[in-house]
Amino acid sequence: MADLLALGASVLELAPPKHERLETTERFAVGVTGPESNATIAASRLGADAAWVSKLPENPLGRRVTGDLRRHGVETAVRWTDSGRQGLAFTERAGEPRGGMTCHDREAAVASMTPEEVPSSTTDDASTVLTSGATATLSETLTRTTRTVFEECGASGVTTVCSLSRPRVVESASAREALSPLLATTDVLLTTETGAAAFVDRATPTGTAHALAAGHGFETVVLVRADRGAVVWHDNRVDDHDAPATDATDDRGAFDALCGGFLARRLAGESPNRALAAGVACGAIARTIEGAVPAIDPATVERCVDSMSGSTVE
Repeated sequence: MADLLALGASVLELAPPKHERLETTERFAVGVTGPESNATIAASRLGADAAWVSKLPENPLGRRVTGDLRRHGVETAVRWTDSGRQGLAFTERAGEPRGGMTCHDREAAVASMTPEEVPSSTTDDASTVLTSGATATLSETLTRTTRTVFEECGASGVTTVCSLSRPRVVESASAREALSPLLATTDVLLTTETGAAAFVDRATPTGTAHALAAGHGFETVVLVRADRGAVVWHDNRVDDHDAPATDATDDRGAFDALCGGFLARRLAGESPNRALAAGVACGAIARTIEGAVPAIDPATVERCVDSMSGSTVE
């Protein structure tokens, strides 16, 4: 069905305009967001053949999710259900000292998705399958489902990819424990420094990437630094790219855009080093776009890559 297949749990995000408060606003902007859907959108917009698999309620809210993904070229393979709700997130954005906040409604239909409800036709044709720590730990059922899919895909030679960035996962000991079996079947890990620190002792980004690979048997580790640059470990080699200067307006889709850009370029046959450069560029561009959806374009990514510098550590 697609080269890149993502098993995801996207939400409808409702946010007051500008910096209004949730308790007083009379209007909401509505968008679809999730680690996997954002990443597949970025990958699709860079030319990758991408698909998103989930379980959604058969109602206008569920159809809003699939409609948004399809508008960006992402195929959807959804198990529709008459029971369960569409996941929601109510987000309030503001600067310090007030800060932002998000109120989640995670009692979503996708939390009950079993391995039998993942279409075998989608996994049979994929060369890479992606999920996130947030999706894998949303419920015990999804923990089992994502692990089963990764085990079956790994046995058939499909590359398994896990992204790790959401605070709920890295800050929860029970979530990290639930995630460990999935990481044992993961080939490629994409993580922030905070996510990495939940599993290995904090060191330099290069040292942390080495430690993650050695400790978990990953074939590739992409570590996004706190300064928004990133390193990639592959075949005992570490490539490092600094993030370009950016007039940032919104950080929400940046990590997912980096993941999607990196995976798209790897699927296109590029080296980890060149794929990382594209991923870092995608993350930088996403920070200039209001909202979580990384509406990037290849020409801008290439211009951004040309402006970047990188180094290699053997």
